Amino acid sequence: MTTSFPQPLGMSASWDPELIKQAGEVTGTEACVIWHRHPDYGLSRWAPTVDLERDPRWGRNEEGYGEDPVLTGKMAGAYIEGMQGDDPKYLRCASTLKHFYRNNTEVGRGWKNSSIDPRNKYELYLEPFRRCIEESGAEGIITAYNRINGTVGGMVRENMEISESVIMKQADQKMYENKKSSR
Repeated sequence: MTTSFPQPLGMSASWDPELIKQAGEVTGTEACVIWHRHPDYGLSRWAPTVDLERDPRWGRNEEGYGEDPVLTGKMAGAYIEGMQGDDPKYLRCASTLKHFYRNNTEVGRGWKNSSIDPRNKYELYLEPFRRCIEESGAEGIITAYNRINGTVGGMVRENMEISESVIMKQADQKMYENKKSSR
């Protein structure tokens, strides 16, 4: 049994990142307890959902933090920081952002196409992911199921303009820190 919190959309309406960070701390601590009892369950959690909630027809709007990329990045980032903890060497548990990016359909999500222009891509849909990676140190990413501008979603080169500037920079920093701490 684990603690049940309000849906992220409701927590986001608090405008209180510290409160959401505390919820993340509980989630991360409970993940550790579950892992100690069942080591095969792992310490990675598929949270938070960083998709923007811009279309009520999606059917999963309760999983995200709202339609604003700055608010979503801030609130999801606070949850990540709480989940992962502040120990400089060990994670409490690993957060995994979902769904990179522009995932907003359930029916036909494996074959539907989301068309997006460059301005909306960078200003809206990639921005909360960038914030969660750069500012809060998210550990992983789950890709979108749908196609984006005709290309299979997620981590393909065409959709990875932020890879070199954000994701790879974060990975390089973690590798550097791991090498430094293992000396």
